[in-house]
Amino acid sequence: MQVDGDEALTPSQAASLLPNTSVDSIRRWIRSGALPAQKLPNGRYFVRRGDVEALLSPALPSTSSSATSSDPSVDGVLPGQGALL
Repeated sequence: MQVDGDEALTPSQAASLLPNTSVDSIRRWIRSGALPAQKLPNGRYFVRRGDVEALLSPALPSTSSSATSSDPSVDGVLPGQGALL
């Protein structure tokens, strides 16, 4: 089955693509919204292959504006670090 040009997978098929991942984990991620899914009229779910493959890519930390600002408190020194040196 194709969804928006992407292959639709059952939770079992999705789990087989992810190392050390159970079908129960896939279902839990679907229920929590961590893994986007579509529910069929018969109650079964399917997920897009692209969404499953995205889980294989490490997430890059987002850069917030406060971390890149010129705020003097963000100078790479942790509170109390001077006592350790």
